[in-house]
Amino acid sequence: MGLVRRRARRLEAAISFCLFAVLLLVAVGVLIKQSDSNLARFGINIATAELPLEDSGKSTDDQTALSSLVPTGFKTLGKTGIYNPENLYEKINGKAPLYTESGFEELSTQRFVNTTDENLWAELYVYDMGSAKNAFSVYSVQRRAEAKPFGPMRFAYKTSNALYLVHGKYYVELVGSVESDELFSAMAEVTRKVRANLTIDPDAEITELALFPEEDLVPDSIKLYLLNAFGFEGLTDIFTARYKLGGETIAAFLGRRPNAQQAEAAAKSYYEFLINNGATPKQTAKNILEGKIVDFYGTTEIVFAIGPFVAGIHEAENQQAAEQLAERLFRKLREATSSANDE
Repeated sequence: MGLVRRRARRLEAAISFCLFAVLLLVAVGVLIKQSDSNLARFGINIATAELPLEDSGKSTDDQTALSSLVPTGFKTLGKTGIYNPENLYEKINGKAPLYTESGFEELSTQRFVNTTDENLWAELYVYDMGSAKNAFSVYSVQRRAEAKPFGPMRFAYKTSNALYLVHGKYYVELVGSVESDELFSAMAEVTRKVRANLTIDPDAEITELALFPEEDLVPDSIKLYLLNAFGFEGLTDIFTARYKLGGETIAAFLGRRPNAQQAEAAAKSYYEFLINNGATPKQTAKNILEGKIVDFYGTTEIVFAIGPFVAGIHEAENQQAAEQLAERLFRKLREATSSANDE
């Protein structure tokens, strides 16, 4: 009986020692994690903050080391992170499809933290979208409502704690931890370094942007929908722009097709899509539009083709204003078509 008790005591002691060892290991792990700049309270995942710099297969001439873009008074926080279409969701969970469906090739990220105040940090995101048009698309459709123009750049805006811009085929975001003049100045410095160091094709232009009539155009309102514009899969590569006419806000749209036949087909298919979804044909006072106008649940839709362009007006509240803008757009595109034919 005594032997049984001694064995039981030894077993209890062994179990107690194992439990103590496990608790000790947990405590050590917590202390190590807390000692790492206490970044968890900033919402930073330590596991991703130390992502290794992967070989993307690009030459150093084409890919700037983001750690070299550190602004004055800051230092890098962790290594540069590299993401491809297969693992982009790990960094921007929920938003990855917008990028991957728009030609996304690679994302490089880098965090910067103030050398004297760890509360001031920012993260740089550089998306290689493959083309200037793709970069403009993701930039334009995500533009914040509270955005304000930033600097002399045409495609750049700021919010209270972030900067967004297009630089050639790159879509760039800089998001700060807090609203701070010092932090914003540092982020502005980073954008200047990005523009100076990221090589782009200087001849890459989005020619469609110049095809919208300038009169009454709302500044910075042009967007590009690469897929499924207005919920119709037949409308791809569609640019939209907002106009102010007599107190009315109206959206115009246009898209270039390889030839006039495909433009006509796109206009016809969209018109039929509207009819099949409850639209009713209407008469127009503008013969120039050839009668392709419908009432779509109380709003006016206009669609037409001219040369290689499909274009029109989307969900206008005022039919008269819609027709007026449609005629301007038609004339502008007719001029562009004539100029192209003369070359």
